[in-house]
Amino acid sequence: MKYLLSLFIFVLISFNAKADTVTLLSDDANDLELFYKDGRNDIASDSYRLLFENLENVKFELKIAPTARIDALLKQDKTICAVNRIKTEERELYNLYSYPVHLYPSHRLYYFKDRTPLLDNMLTENDELINLNTLFNHYSMASLAIETGRSYGKGLDKQIQKLKDDNILARAGSDAYDAMIKLFARHRVDFLISYPTIFKQYYTEDHTDIASVTINNHPKFIAGHIACSSTPRSKKIITEINKTLLRLYPTEPYLSMHLHHVPNIEQSLLTRRISDLFLKYKLLSD
Repeated sequence: MKYLLSLFIFVLISFNAKADTVTLLSDDANDLELFYKDGRNDIASDSYRLLFENLENVKFELKIAPTARIDALLKQDKTICAVNRIKTEERELYNLYSYPVHLYPSHRLYYFKDRTPLLDNMLTENDELINLNTLFNHYSMASLAIETGRSYGKGLDKQIQKLKDDNILARAGSDAYDAMIKLFARHRVDFLISYPTIFKQYYTEDHTDIASVTINNHPKFIAGHIACSSTPRSKKIITEINKTLLRLYPTEPYLSMHLHHVPNIEQSLLTRRISDLFLKYKLLSD
C-alpha cells in the first residue's frame, strides 16, 4: 500500500510537471541549439536565453514549426506561445503579446550591385529606398523573396501587398531563413528583405556584389515579442514574462547582449531605445 501511494504521488508530480510545461514555437530550427548555447550567438537567441534563465514560474518546451503553422496554432483555444513575433493590429485580435523581449536591427533590402543597382531617383536624400513600388516600377520583371505568413511590419506589409504576384516569390517552411537566402545567393530572386544579423548568419557566398539599403519610414529597430494564444493561462504566462523583462531592461547583461551584435554607429541609438523601453513599460505596470 505504501509503495502504491508513493507511485501515485510520483505519477501525479510527473503529470503536473508536464502540465505546467508550455509549448513554445519557433520557425527557425537553429533555435533548438542557440537558445541554450552559452556565448554570443545572435540578439534573438541571446535575449531568450537570458529571459529563460531569469523566468521563475514558467517552463517552456521549444518546438519548431513553419510560420504559417504557428499562425494557425496561435488562433486555437489551447495555450501555446511563440517567439520572435512582430505585433500587428490583426494579430492582436487573437494573440496576447509580451513586452518586447529584444530590439532587432530592422529589415534591409538586399540586392546585387551589378544586376539590379539602385538609381538616384529610387532613393531619399538620406539614401534610403523611397518604397518598394518605386523599385519595381523600374525593375518590373524582378522578383522579391518573402516568407509566407511572416509580418515585416505594418508599413512594409502594405507595400508588399501592392506588388504584383509575378514580382513575389513566397517561401514557406521551417528552414525559411536559410532557404530564402540560398534562393537569393543563386540568383533565383533579385531582391531579399532580411534582418542584417540573419543575412550575416546565413549568407556564406562572396559578398562583393551584394549591397543593402534601409527603407524609408521603416523603423530602425524591430521589437520581437513572445505571443501566446488568447487563454486565461496565457494571461498569467504573459504577466510573468513581463515582470521578468522589467527586471532585465535596466541591467548591464541585457544592454551588453544587444550592443555586442550591432555596429558601433548604431549603439548609441539602441541604448536610448532600450532605456525608452524600460521607462514606457515601467509606467504601464505601475
